[in-house]
Amino acid sequence: MYNAERGMWGGNGIVGAQVPLGAGIAFALKYQKKDNVCFTYYGDGAANQGQVFEAYNLAKLFNLPCIFVCENNQYAMGTSVDRHSATTEFFNRAEYIPGIKFNGMNVLQSREVARFAIKHAKEVGPIVLEAETYRYKGHSMSDPGTTYRSTDEVKKVRSSKDPIEYVNNLAIELGFSTQDELDAIVKEIKLEVDAAVKEATSSPVPEPADLYRDVYFENNIPVRGTEQVFNGYLFE
Repeated sequence: MYNAERGMWGGNGIVGAQVPLGAGIAFALKYQKKDNVCFTYYGDGAANQGQVFEAYNLAKLFNLPCIFVCENNQYAMGTSVDRHSATTEFFNRAEYIPGIKFNGMNVLQSREVARFAIKHAKEVGPIVLEAETYRYKGHSMSDPGTTYRSTDEVKKVRSSKDPIEYVNNLAIELGFSTQDELDAIVKEIKLEVDAAVKEATSSPVPEPADLYRDVYFENNIPVRGTEQVFNGYLFE
């Protein structure tokens, strides 16, 4: 997901590659003296990438306002943490950077941890967060999600730790909402999703030239050593 106006700088197709990019964004924030922090996310499968530790090192050297968040879903792309990692305490990976392990399925706990991490990143420097979470589906369309775990395990997690059900039950228990009101919200959201899917599937296929749009900054740039001008689009 990418939205520059909201400070969302997208993901990366290379496992763990967004981690050093996040450290770079944090460096820019500090260099420009902006009162912001950068959350840079990666999974338990990417936690053993060398570039993750390079990013840790540079972030601590410069005390960058960077919050490293390891989303530990227990299975990476399809291998349990016990099989792919010599140590499963991902929040302890950088002994020179403090870390916090928390329940990523609990929205209230996640909010409070985020508040603390933001304050620490601004006043001290980098911090590592490990969010214990779980994915119900396979990692990709080719992954049924049942070859390395049982369907009973998935059902057990969904019935006991589901984050949405936790909030629903809490809202009803504390008197903030009723079941009928929550059901109405779910119905409204499903209609919105169905409409979005219908719009996407009925939209025309993009033209080949669209592949090259918004790839380069649209500007007239002189090419050194020639009289040519680069207009921002490579194939127009």
